[in-house]
Amino acid sequence: MRVWRVAVAAAAVLMTTAAPARAEWRRAESDHFVVYGRSERSVREYASMLEDFDALLRRLHGRPQDETILIKLPVYLVADIGQLRRVVPQARDNTAGIYIPAPTEVFAVAVRDGSGSENDQNRGDDTVMHEYVHHFMLRYYPSAYPAWLVEGYAEYYMTADLGSQRLVVGGYNKGRAYSLTAPGMTWVPMGDLLSKRPAELGKWETLSYYAEAWLLTHYILSDPERRKKLGPYLEAVRGGQKPPEAWRAVYGDDMEGLRKKLQAYMDHPLPAGALPRTTPVEAPMTVTALPPSADALLLEGQRLKLGVPKADQPKVLEAIRTATARYPDDRFAKLVRAQAETQFGDRAAGEAALNALLTADPKDKDALVALGESRLMAAEADEAHRKEILAEAGKAFARAFKVDPDDPRVLHGYAEARRLEPLNENMVNVRLRAMLLAPQVGHLRLDAGQVLVATKDYDTARIVLRPLAGSPHGGPEADAAQAMLKAMPEEPSAAKTAGGPTEKTPAEGDKKS
Repeated sequence: MRVWRVAVAAAAVLMTTAAPARAEWRRAESDHFVVYGRSERSVREYASMLEDFDALLRRLHGRPQDETILIKLPVYLVADIGQLRRVVPQARDNTAGIYIPAPTEVFAVAVRDGSGSENDQNRGDDTVMHEYVHHFMLRYYPSAYPAWLVEGYAEYYMTADLGSQRLVVGGYNKGRAYSLTAPGMTWVPMGDLLSKRPAELGKWETLSYYAEAWLLTHYILSDPERRKKLGPYLEAVRGGQKPPEAWRAVYGDDMEGLRKKLQAYMDHPLPAGALPRTTPVEAPMTVTALPPSADALLLEGQRLKLGVPKADQPKVLEAIRTATARYPDDRFAKLVRAQAETQFGDRAAGEAALNALLTADPKDKDALVALGESRLMAAEADEAHRKEILAEAGKAFARAFKVDPDDPRVLHGYAEARRLEPLNENMVNVRLRAMLLAPQVGHLRLDAGQVLVATKDYDTARIVLRPLAGSPHGGPEADAAQAMLKAMPEEPSAAKTAGGPTEKTPAEGDKKS
């Protein structure tokens, strides 16, 4: 299994730590989320909060509340940074949450110690709410948005106050406002804000960038006339006009004038909007208990989905072997152990364990996927027998497809198993379907874009690649998407335009059932 180089989004929020309670893990499944935590109360509260936030976004964007969701977002609640590092060891000390769009799973981990900084009214949940805005927009409204709008939009909504009687949107973002007013902080030039991604700036400039992105977004969304002009501005930029020139043409300000307007805007109370609550405080959900092995292995299982660096593999393998030995008859323990063995241990033993799980339950999708992924890795290491081994991988993923045809892991794995065969329409559709099921995953977008370019379907390739190319956190995959877009034949100028994020138009998202 390759080590996925995922973009890990983390927010720095000061916090105190609390010792984890000794309790069995619980799993709460609601309409749009699956929340894992150490008590029934915590998973119920968090799942309800997330459903509240999702309902608010749907309400404001004109999406049906009863829209069918094929894949729910898993969120893992941990007590402190130590537990979070069981998933992402390199996380910084003040990390409050992480959102990970990996091909193996799109999921979030949130520290739930009930604190947060004085600038964080949502007790550390701002990180997850910020990232869920990205998650929501990539599912339903993917497009080539500028980085400042991508981040500003998430910052604008993450401060939502989800009260028992009303929901308030567009509240004061204390942390971002502090970044603009603290002694010694300087503003990023407006031209850079409109044109660059955060990764192109230094550490302190990045703080100012996010703050200015929030303020500019707030400035636009707070006024109907300014909001109405956002679509034409985005169309002008997508049509090739430089952002400062497009801003002046649409909004009438040069860059110095825009900066002065934003500073004047911040000097007055910022307007916020309130909506009456229309949904119950507690969302409908089903809560179940996980097996005792989850205490030792649930977070480690998530780490395996990201790939373990070679230097850490012996230690991780030893820890998993020791932990699973305490649960010899536990299905989850057997699965995690088998995944570790096939990735960087005894592959033969791991595959034997997976086949034993499949003997017990031929429809164990997780075991089928793990077996298919193991065969893909074996094929990489055995050039002489690669074709035959890939065929074995394809059979495992084909069996998994019969169990669940809407799992992007299954579709991605099946396409990888057929990669040596001539590209045909069916395999293009498989790549596209995997991307549509997990539109937040840059790797799947890149895969889909590559096969579309290979078949000369440039119009669809542009639609698929542009959200990734403009992603503030896209990393090397965003760079690759940009390079592919530049290498394509030039498109007609009329095709370059697209709607803004506030328009109530469906895009790649799931359809209403």
